[in-house]
Amino acid sequence: MPIKPMINAVRLMPDHLSLKREFICSIYALLLGLIVGVVAKATDSISIIGEIGTLLGVWIFIATLIAAFSKSPFLAALNTLLFFLAVLAAYYSYTQLVFGFFPRSYFFGWFIIALLSPAGGSVVWFSRGKGWFAMTSAALPIALLLAEGYPAYYTYQIAHVFDLCCAAVLLIVLPKIWKQRMVVLMLSIVLTVIISRLNIYSLFPW
Repeated sequence: MPIKPMINAVRLMPDHLSLKREFICSIYALLLGLIVGVVAKATDSISIIGEIGTLLGVWIFIATLIAAFSKSPFLAALNTLLFFLAVLAAYYSYTQLVFGFFPRSYFFGWFIIALLSPAGGSVVWFSRGKGWFAMTSAALPIALLLAEGYPAYYTYQIAHVFDLCCAAVLLIVLPKIWKQRMVVLMLSIVLTVIISRLNIYSLFPW
């Protein structure tokens, strides 16, 4: 079975894409990564902003939006990769130029994760489609945000509250109808429990 009909069964792709427009969108993803990478490092010592930038929530949120609103799963993968590579380049270049050191182990750990991000981006692209695959694709980033943000109910940390707010925004933006949102919410709760039980966040190079 050709791959395009399989994709269109979940979410329709445009029949024609403007190469110029998509090139510009990819450049925007790259520039956004450079900007937020510099801002994240420059505000590292500022309590609230630095705390938000240190956790994964803001990066999951931005990358999810980039992927979901790309025009195809391939472009979602490309734009997500460009975004994360730009974030890393800006963040660690700032670290080297301003502070005079380069934490290689952290850089290479996050670099490997950035290289894996296109797979996640292409999956998340389907989140604005229909059916169980689309709803599961929407639930994945929401669950990651909930798993990181749920301690807000006893820590009251702004960064955790921010994660929960981002999860709420994605729940509204990704599924297109209320019935889907209710299913996505239930799936997100189940996945949150699994992510927390497996302690997935411990696998990241903190």
